[in-house]
Amino acid sequence: METASKRFEISAAVLKWIAVVTMIIDHFAVAVYPQLSGYEYNIYYILRKIGRIAFPIYCFLLVEGFFHTRNTVKYLQNCFVFAILSEIPFDMAIFGKLFYLRGQNVYFTLCIGLCALMILDKIRVRCAQQNLLLQGFVVVLAAYIGEVLEVDYHWKGVLFIVMFYYVRNMQEWIRNFVGICAFAYEGTAPLAFLPIHFYNGKRGKQMKYLFYAIYPIHLLIFGLIRFYLR
Repeated sequence: METASKRFEISAAVLKWIAVVTMIIDHFAVAVYPQLSGYEYNIYYILRKIGRIAFPIYCFLLVEGFFHTRNTVKYLQNCFVFAILSEIPFDMAIFGKLFYLRGQNVYFTLCIGLCALMILDKIRVRCAQQNLLLQGFVVVLAAYIGEVLEVDYHWKGVLFIVMFYYVRNMQEWIRNFVGICAFAYEGTAPLAFLPIHFYNGKRGKQMKYLFYAIYPIHLLIFGLIRFYLR
């Protein structure tokens, strides 16, 4: 007989769908719902709280992807291409403008975090004090760039990605505890660690470019709806 943990194991693909659905709910709340005549703050609040679940999962999956991909440079290139493609839809949906320089989409956050991981992975050497200082410098610099560019989640988003990198090989309960504490300020974000707990380390049925494309596509749709309703 299968154990409960075995029955409820989920793959990276399932985690991605959980992140996608909660993200879309969050962006609907920001872009479309306030424009509707029946707007109620309590509903808006609930939708935003559901949406907080998405980002921790995306950070976790980025780090998993970093360790499993055979070509980290191509992985970074894909993220950067979709960061460019997503920027105008992001500005339309989130800020109600075609161009808005004081806020960049989450793909730029992921790109900065991924660059940090690539550098950290090359310089990490155990028990080398000068190496620890260099790692610290890389982490601070990456967070600073995230803040200066005003990417989604700012410096905190970059640090969350780095956090998952460092706790990845720790015992699961420690990893989850650190993650829950880090995301506690977001209220419901720690709930993301429930599906993460059941992650089985397998890719599952991947629809690679669909997962990339969902982000700019749904933002463009919500942005157009926002412009129309306004």
